[in-house]
Amino acid sequence: MSCLSGRVAPGSVVGIMGGVLLLGIFTLGGCSRGEKATSPPSAPPLAVRVISPEASGNTREISVAGVVRGIHEADLTARVEGQVERIPVHLGEKVAKGQILIVLSGQTYASHLSRAQAALAYARTNFARIDHLFRDGSASRSEWDRAKQALDVATAEEKGASAQLSWTRVLAPFAGRVAHRAVHRGDVVHIGMPLLSVIDSSRLEVVAHIPDANVGFLKIGLPVRFEVDGEERSGRIREISPRSDPLTHTVTVKVLLDAASGKSPEKKTSRFHGVDHLVGVYGKLYIPVSGNPGLFIPAGAVIDHEGLHEIFVVTNGHAELRYVRTGRSENGKVEVLSGLSAKEKIVAAPPSSLEDGRAIVEQAK
Repeated sequence: MSCLSGRVAPGSVVGIMGGVLLLGIFTLGGCSRGEKATSPPSAPPLAVRVISPEASGNTREISVAGVVRGIHEADLTARVEGQVERIPVHLGEKVAKGQILIVLSGQTYASHLSRAQAALAYARTNFARIDHLFRDGSASRSEWDRAKQALDVATAEEKGASAQLSWTRVLAPFAGRVAHRAVHRGDVVHIGMPLLSVIDSSRLEVVAHIPDANVGFLKIGLPVRFEVDGEERSGRIREISPRSDPLTHTVTVKVLLDAASGKSPEKKTSRFHGVDHLVGVYGKLYIPVSGNPGLFIPAGAVIDHEGLHEIFVVTNGHAELRYVRTGRSENGKVEVLSGLSAKEKIVAAPPSSLEDGRAIVEQAK
């Protein structure tokens, strides 16, 4: 639409008023000849260093969280009721097989055993007398049967009373360490109440949950790596659950860690030298899978956002912020397990001013 231009007839008040009104409307509308609305200028492209991911050249690996456990773990519970009199061991202490761990009050069970032993002694004497008479024909078969039954009952009761008294002393089922203690001296315990736990830490295993999509790559004896605080230890898969968890869609896998120390045996402070203290520690379990080799990018290219890892991928001259799943780190580089292909390029060291969708240009080398 063009702006109003024309002549108003003289003496026409209506024409003058209408002209003024129309002129005001077009003036307020900002109408001018040949003028168009303009948008604010866009930010100039940002110069960044662009690189391509490097292939590892090795078999691709997936990483999952795993927790270290002892192969043999025993949660000891009370088999009799009583009061805790002594706990001669401390949390984390090494214990030998058969060593006393907890002593419960046993006066009641000692009394039961004394009565059972007296009853057994009488039953034996009585049976011996009836058996002699029966052989001489002076006792009937029914008398012999009753005496034999009384002897059997007394024997069983004596064994039961003896076992109950022995249960007042809780013994270590194998050599290991005291991993947990649930009671203190003076506590009254009931049958089935947890007392303490013992772990055989001489052989360790890692328990992990593998996504269903990678179960096909697993097999018993498959070599794997386990990493804690940057130190590695090798192992082999020893157990694969035959059933998947319907909620997490994962399969439980157990890995037996090798007895040898990790890649850094010269480090005196290595956590792997104190294997007894690794129980309960979480780390990363790396499992080789079929497929293309893993991709590595500089650690400086990865942005840690509240535990999630992001990178800037170059897409049609713009920086695209993308979430990726990362794996192991080595020599200043991070493995990208998913979210990036080998043909794509990334921003090597994204500046703080770089935002998602920003136009970029490759920095001259």
